[in-house]
Formats: sequence, structure tokens, C-alpha cells
Amino acid sequence: MIDRLILITGAWTQVIGTVIAAIGETMVIQEERSSQEPLGFRLVSIGNGFEAAGNALQGIGAEKLSDGSFGETLRVIGDWIQASGNVTNVAAAELQFAGREEEGLNLDIFGDTVQSFGAGLEAYGATLGTREFSDLLAAGNSLQSLGAAIEAIGEVYILKEMKEIGLQITAFGSYAQAAGATIAAIALTKQYG
Repeated sequence: MIDRLILITGAWTQVIGTVIAAIGETMVIQEERSSQEPLGFRLVSIGNGFEAAGNALQGIGAEKLSDGSFGETLRVIGDWIQASGNVTNVAAAELQFAGREEEGLNLDIFGDTVQSFGAGLEAYGATLGTREFSDLLAAGNSLQSLGAAIEAIGEVYILKEMKEIGLQITAFGSYAQAAGATIAAIALTKQYG
């Protein structure tokens, strides 16, 4: 019972983190337009911290509940890979908050790419599963993977000095991640709740 609680708590903690990060990305756009201090990066950092904790809890819970199948193993590995990507994004946001934008953006691109790969592994693992709501879980993780990839693309635009469009693409990717995390959390809640 406790393993199920850990998994579901992790899923919803990740949702909270993605929402906080998406709000932070929106604030960054507004702050850039009005030349304000970039406090949005702090929210992005906090949100990614929540995401990392949520992914780690999911990894712990999923490992304990795993039936040992290849698909379940991929999902557990994907959780841990996503958590490492989130930790990287925390460091990246803190660098950007400190004014080290280029260094932070490069690290952010790496972190988002790692997150995308981890969520993709989770999605693929879910497609191999036979549990009820595995298709919904695969859809949520696929959307998270796509969202993280879109964020990385937006950050490349920012590095190429197309900041306005890059910030918008990054924010869009962040909201896609939040939607995907919510779908995945609903699927896991229905599976194990």
C-alpha cells in the first residue's frame, strides 16, 4: 500500500512542479518585455525541483511495484533519467537567475533533452504494459517528452538571439509538459489508487 502511495504522490508532485515551472516561464516572458528582474527563473528552478522529487518518488514506487517486465523496467529507468534532467534544469535556472544566461541556456538544453529522453522511455515502457490505463499513461508521458523537446528547441532559438520567439516556444513546451504530467498522474492514480 505504501508503495502505491509513494508512486501516486510522486506523480502529483511532478504535476505541481510542471505547473510552477510553466508559470515561471510565463513570468520570464513578461519580465523580459518590461526589463524587470528575472524572478521567473526562480520559479522555474523551484518547479524543476518539485519535478525532480516527483520523478524520484515515482522511480522508488514504480520499482517496488514492478512486475519485473521489460516495460516496467523502462518506466523506472525513465523516471530516474527524468529526475536527473530536472536537477540539471534547476542548476540551469539558477545560473540564468544569477545573470549567466548563455551558460544556463546550454545547461537547460541538455537538461530538457535528458527529460525528453526519460519521458520517452517511460512512454515506450507503458506501451509494453498490460495494466489498465497503460495507453493513457503512454499518452501522458509522450506529451511530456514532446514538451521537454519543445522547451529545448525554444532555448536554442534564444541562444541564436531570437529571444522573443524562443521564450514563447519554451513556455509552450513547459505547458505541454504540465498537461502530459497531469495525464500521466491521472493514469497512475487510476491504476494504483
